[in-house]
Amino acid sequence: MAKILFGGPQEKERGRPSNIHDDLVTRLNSEGHEVTYVTRGDDMLAELSPLPFVNKDTDSQSRYQLVIYDTGLFYGETEPLRRAQLFGQKVIEYLKEARSPVIVLTQKEMAELIRDSVGRAGFKHIDQPYDIEEVVREINSLGRL
Repeated sequence: MAKILFGGPQEKERGRPSNIHDDLVTRLNSEGHEVTYVTRGDDMLAELSPLPFVNKDTDSQSRYQLVIYDTGLFYGETEPLRRAQLFGQKVIEYLKEARSPVIVLTQKEMAELIRDSVGRAGFKHIDQPYDIEEVVREINSLGRL
């Protein structure tokens, strides 16, 4: 199965990932995927950074076969329009570092603001709240995972 990087914000009141993300990660693990789940932006960036021994020009290997990104991870406290701008200017470039398929789980207030930029980047867009079965079907449809 696949190595998956999942980046999503933590719930402030619990100080850990959200319940729905917990359930999705549990489901993916139960299906044999290996999920690295991060709840901090700096951890996500570290995981997306190229391996030091990989030459980007000659080797397209990635440490993950799939990246799942929740739009609340970076710039979560910023108002939606500004977050959408930052997503288009910065976050997309971070996500491209994975050199793997990307699924963007988009918070309701940002969905229409970033839908086009997600598509142009070649990423899959799923609105939140999401149905776990929908996300699992999307992952399984990628075929090579």
